[in-house]
Amino acid sequence: MPLSEELRRACEALGRALAESPAVREYREAQARLEADPEARALEEEFQRLYGSLLARQQAGEDLPREEVDRFYRLRSAVETHPLIVERDLALGELKGYFADVVFQLSTRLGADYTALTRRS
Repeated sequence: MPLSEELRRACEALGRALAESPAVREYREAQARLEADPEARALEEEFQRLYGSLLARQQAGEDLPREEVDRFYRLRSAVETHPLIVERDLALGELKGYFADVVFQLSTRLGADYTALTRRS
């Protein structure tokens, strides 16, 4: 079912307002700072690769060597304390809270649970 012109314009306005919001701007800026730092990017990528590998191997029933598990914990600690990664993760948490509020506001105005409506489509 095609959207009416009025509804399409309202959706575009909502999209612009969300994109221009402080929460979205702060997240994008934090993500850009992280991506601009080769060390931070490499650290996070190495952690994700190791996590994925260990998880797959563990789920396949493999006993993981203690050295690799220790390496995972060291990497996790480094990721959890890296200032740029922490900044990005905090901004992401704020963004999720902002979007949850937007969903609540949409649900209130629609008179229906927006999240439940989107699950059905």
